[in-house]
Amino acid sequence: MLKNRAKKKEILQQSDVTDIIDLADDKFKRGKFSEAIRHYDAALELVPDNFRALHNKGLALFALNKFEKAIECYDYALQVSPNALHVKLNKAIALNSKSDFSGAKNLLDQIIELDPTNKEALNARALSEFKLGLDNEGIQDLKNAIEIDSCYTMAWNNLGCFYLGLGELDSAIECFDRTLTIDTKNYDAFLLKDMALERREKQEKRH
Repeated sequence: MLKNRAKKKEILQQSDVTDIIDLADDKFKRGKFSEAIRHYDAALELVPDNFRALHNKGLALFALNKFEKAIECYDYALQVSPNALHVKLNKAIALNSKSDFSGAKNLLDQIIELDPTNKEALNARALSEFKLGLDNEGIQDLKNAIEIDSCYTMAWNNLGCFYLGLGELDSAIECFDRTLTIDTKNYDAFLLKDMALERREKQEKRH
């Protein structure tokens, strides 16, 4: 009898947690990140090792630029599910955001070794490599990501930024043009292309 009651209580608790997380996710989708976190915390009070609540709370914290706390949530989630590559990827992105580029690259190396066609991981590792002065490696990672998905605008745009930083203006402009062909409303690509065109014009005037 006691076991049956305990099992029933556990089932009800899990049902309550699902409803709470659904509400938190809805808040998250509407950009109400602080409210979402409060609901994730409520779910975690009921079930402290709920993977979905831990991971999604990390995403909400990341959206608020609370990178250290986001990483803590990802680490807790990885204790529950150590092989969750999407959590490792989000942790690596958070490490990049807090300027721990070596830590991010080490984690991304592991992800890409397990999943070589993970375009998001290749894109994130390229950013780490660029910050670490590994320009050729970063460019190759972005080219690999584009080979996997030729419409991956983020990789095209980042490749343009790499070339712009290296002073390879024709290549940069070509990449921004490819970005704008795929996403005609990409405002960043417009601005970056204009910057590259201005620099090229100044160079041409000097010669």
